[in-house]
Amino acid sequence: MANIILAHGILGFGRLPFGVESKYFNGIAQLYRDQLHEVLVPTVDLLGSLELRSKQLSRTINTEWPHRKDLIVIAHSMGGLDIRRMVSCNPAIAARVKTIVTIATPHLGSPVADAVLDSSNPLRPHIPGWLLSLLGEHAGAIEDLQTRTDLHDPDVANIRYLEIGCDASDQPASPLFGLTQAIGHLGSEGNDGVVTLASAKVPHRPLYEIWRADHLGAIGWPTGNLLFDASLAFFNPPPAHIDRYQRLLVNVLQ
Repeated sequence: MANIILAHGILGFGRLPFGVESKYFNGIAQLYRDQLHEVLVPTVDLLGSLELRSKQLSRTINTEWPHRKDLIVIAHSMGGLDIRRMVSCNPAIAARVKTIVTIATPHLGSPVADAVLDSSNPLRPHIPGWLLSLLGEHAGAIEDLQTRTDLHDPDVANIRYLEIGCDASDQPASPLFGLTQAIGHLGSEGNDGVVTLASAKVPHRPLYEIWRADHLGAIGWPTGNLLFDASLAFFNPPPAHIDRYQRLLVNVLQ
């Protein structure tokens, strides 16, 4: 039996009011629980800064799982930055973390965040209006997600780190596909519509895997026909999504 934490990204939720869990990772918490693993799905501020979100994560873990060890953290997008900050600043929790898996995490920032903060950025016209409205121009998270040349936080000794990047360059058209194309034209080697493959890895090691999915597809929410596909996925998570996370856990536990 493993102790697994699923850390959501920007604009996400873990546990909702009244103890209800969100479907951010779309079926993965239940998949792991059905295999008798323990799963914690903490919630942090939707658009909070890295500093705020990492402290909220730390508080939740200390409250919910104060003594559990050998923690396996699977984090999507900004959730990966939150976890890295948490273990860097909290040695007591870091000592209990065995593995951190980051999926489509912008370790070196996202060009989308640059464009949100800069109205003259050439990428900005390609960002859907709904996304610009959600992100806003003064959210703490956006400043922490700007592109950079080094990591926010270094690796912590004795923790196993695995980074997964996502590439949607060969995926069918979706609301994120315009961003995928636009980012590609800026010289990226590949991206998921939000995070480039170059940013999804840390500078001193290769990516563990590359998933053929866009940024939302990485957590089981296909975006081809956004409303129709998302509605279907709500009731029936895509088999490829379930298979990816099943295979991931098997490999992590080996």
